Amino acid sequence: MTRLFKLAALAAALLAAPAAFAQPAKVVMGYATASDYLAIFVAKEKGYFARRNIDAELSRVPIITNVPPALISGSMQLGVATMPGLLQAVDGGLDLVLVAGAARHIKERPTISLVARKDLKIEKPADLEGRKVGVSGLNNVMDMFLRKWMRKAGADDRKVTLIEVQIPQIPDMIRNGTIDAATAVEPIRSAVAASGAGNIVAEFFADVNPDVLVSGWIATGDYARENPAIVKGFREAVDEALVYIDTNPADLRDIEKKYLGFNAPRWPKFSNAAADADLKVFLDIGKELGVYRTAIDPAKVVWK
Repeated sequence: MTRLFKLAALAAALLAAPAAFAQPAKVVMGYATASDYLAIFVAKEKGYFARRNIDAELSRVPIITNVPPALISGSMQLGVATMPGLLQAVDGGLDLVLVAGAARHIKERPTISLVARKDLKIEKPADLEGRKVGVSGLNNVMDMFLRKWMRKAGADDRKVTLIEVQIPQIPDMIRNGTIDAATAVEPIRSAVAASGAGNIVAEFFADVNPDVLVSGWIATGDYARENPAIVKGFREAVDEALVYIDTNPADLRDIEKKYLGFNAPRWPKFSNAAADADLKVFLDIGKELGVYRTAIDPAKVVWK
């Protein structure tokens, strides 16, 4: 009886063992080539994910629209998205939720601007009428804000020829006249001016809204519901990374370059928070532009 009692006690102790002794949860996190995601690079390098029993595998995705299919297939558990990209996927019937923010675009620290050929005089939205403007994707975050910027000033966005372009190709396309202007994000925004290909002519994004959650982290609704501890641990690890970033240690640039292959001239405002209002900004603009087909409730998309 004594032996049986000891075995039972041992079994009970093992069952009650803290999570730290459990097998780490493998989580593939898909990120795009942008400084928006510096916090997860830091969390990986400094062991903040490991401390929360998360075995984080950071996987760079060449095209951000590949993230939702990867999440649905299960080859990725967490991935990045722009807010319009997330809303379009939800509008299309995918069960996706926003589990955390990544980066905000704020007026005081612009990272998205309109750039144009040096020989063009672009002083107001109407000056784009009749021009060819490069955007990284139709109905994406920059395209929507550009069209809203024009409409807000009474300009006709239908008179602009919007051309989908690869962001790294923008300087060359402006230099050779393939496009007249483009919506550019860092580091291409600064590269256009530094190379002499063109100039930054308007802060169209901030003119529409001075504080916008541009990118965030998403998961399938099923994954978030089945793994609340991982979502919580992810958020906590990112919060810890943001504190580290705010102390501005010397190794941040090294970490950024390790994962991106470059150092951006400036960073956006990093933010782990995400609220219903952050999605409503895009829902309102999308409704005006006719982007979404269904009525989307942001409260059902933001994971609480």
